[in-house]
Amino acid sequence: MSSLTSRYLRRTLRSTLISRNFTASAPVKDSVQNLYIKILKSYTPTGEKTGSEVGQVKELILPTAPQPPTVDTSVSSELLSSYEAEDLPPPEVVLATESLEKRFIDNSTAHAY
Repeated sequence: MSSLTSRYLRRTLRSTLISRNFTASAPVKDSVQNLYIKILKSYTPTGEKTGSEVGQVKELILPTAPQPPTVDTSVSSELLSSYEAEDLPPPEVVLATESLEKRFIDNSTAHAY
């Protein structure tokens, strides 16, 4: 009896496993999309008249090239002569014996009190 029931179960399970069906709904027409495509296909742009841009676009005028700066030679010669005429004190002569360490020690003793 058990072989009979097992045989019956095998047949029913096998038939259910083999006969799986997937259903798909029929595609629905999109009326809005169809209308939009129909209007796009029937659209023809209007032709532009030549010269219609006159008065709507500003004319392009390039600026003039800038002039290079000029140097006044009389001013530069005056500055040079006044610089040469100036009396400058002679530069300090730093002796090899007077080092930075000595200056540092002198400054530290002056500020120690």
